[in-house]
Amino acid sequence: MFEIAILLLPVAAASGWFVASKHYTGKAKKSSNEYEGYFKGLNYLLNEQPDKAINVFIDLLNVDDETIETHLALGTLFRQRGEVEKAIRLHQNLIARPQISHETRANVLNELGLDYMRAGLLDRAESIFLELEKKSSHQVKAIHQLLSIFQQESEWLKAIDYASKLELATQKQPLLLSHLHCEAALFYKNIGESTLTQTHLKKALKIDAMCIRAHLIGAEILMEKAQYKQALNILLKMAELDKRFAPLYIDFIVNCFDHLGREKQKFHFLANLQSDTDSTIVLSRFIKVLVEEKGVEEASAFMKNKLLKRPSKSLLKLYAQVDHKIEHEEFDFLRAVINKLDDEPLTFQCKHCGFASIDLNWCCPSCKEWGGIEPVSV
Repeated sequence: MFEIAILLLPVAAASGWFVASKHYTGKAKKSSNEYEGYFKGLNYLLNEQPDKAINVFIDLLNVDDETIETHLALGTLFRQRGEVEKAIRLHQNLIARPQISHETRANVLNELGLDYMRAGLLDRAESIFLELEKKSSHQVKAIHQLLSIFQQESEWLKAIDYASKLELATQKQPLLLSHLHCEAALFYKNIGESTLTQTHLKKALKIDAMCIRAHLIGAEILMEKAQYKQALNILLKMAELDKRFAPLYIDFIVNCFDHLGREKQKFHFLANLQSDTDSTIVLSRFIKVLVEEKGVEEASAFMKNKLLKRPSKSLLKLYAQVDHKIEHEEFDFLRAVINKLDDEPLTFQCKHCGFASIDLNWCCPSCKEWGGIEPVSV
């Protein structure tokens, strides 16, 4: 309560200025009433009754181009505090005033659109920003907001359209557009439109040839069609592009090798990959193949060497899971305890805002940037 009282002081000051200015214009009777209202508002403010103070100050301030900034600041304060209904009511009342200019009305409409977005009323916000898009002074801002709305509504084709408009108005954003095409590809994939799926995947890769996500979707589609050779070629290309994401597709690669009967190639690939990454997930797949190809003893010796170089809980657990064929009561007890340790999950972090999660979000839930989430602990 005290915080909002402090924030309302500028509004009180503006009201006082307005009352004083009216007094010196010679409208004595009206100014007397305004003085009374002004002190009434201050009294509410000092007694920590900000809602009543707000209503008084709004009534005192005539709406014109000189006082509109005060009203807009108050509306922004409401919205930032989560009091969206008050912000909406204030901005709706401002728009209803016939004396405001066209440019001022556009500014208020923009604020009302932001109110609706904060309240989750996306259809109303969309209507407002579609109107503002026609005004050159608000076009870029409106495009930004419409792009955000269409992403929230999963209207991917509209989002692609507005991302393209934004590129024309500002600068190219290949990460954003490539991910939007990936979203469109997944949408068409889920409804069985294979031609449109491929069209959007091709567009995503044309925009950003390094788009891991587009390659991954394409590989999954090929595997579903049992086209393992083609899928493997894409997956191996992905491993060359960015090894950090290897834990996401390592099982796909192993699956392709198995279906193609390429055991030696699988062994050498996993051996090279695990040496180039710190991923326990990748290492666990290699250990399994190492046991099959070289035997338990060699796998055990390999894990001991790993543990000595880089001791960690995840490596200790992986070592305990190797069948050492050692029959000893104490070792069996320790192995049972180690196997009960929680796995260290694959985690991701946004390079833009630092948001962390155990789930991969191609669009950061915090800052809404696309393609900024990367593996950080594997």
